[in-house]
Amino acid sequence: AQASFVNNQIVVKKSEFIELKNDQSKQRKYVLLKSDRMGFPICIYKQSESEFTALYIQCTHRGCELQPSDDYLVCPCHGSEFSNTGAVQHGPAETNLKQFRVTIDNENIYILL
Repeated sequence: AQASFVNNQIVVKKSEFIELKNDQSKQRKYVLLKSDRMGFPICIYKQSESEFTALYIQCTHRGCELQPSDDYLVCPCHGSEFSNTGAVQHGPAETNLKQFRVTIDNENIYILL
């Protein structure tokens, strides 16, 4: 996803959640943000039109990068699973994912770092 850093936050356009394929638009469940400033990507899940969750996708077990899917994230190293809100669903991880504070306006999503 395209994003910009402003002060201590990341700004992402809500339109990043719209995927155009064969002249049809489809809603994405999540988008990934990669930045040189962060060691791991941030995964933003769209929970509803007015609610987004931003998760740092580093596994809390041994620090591997998680693989997001529509409604959960899984660790390729040891199999831990997390919900799309960052809660541990299956171990060996015992700690929920780092979550960023998110605010929105009509066009943008703001992630406070």
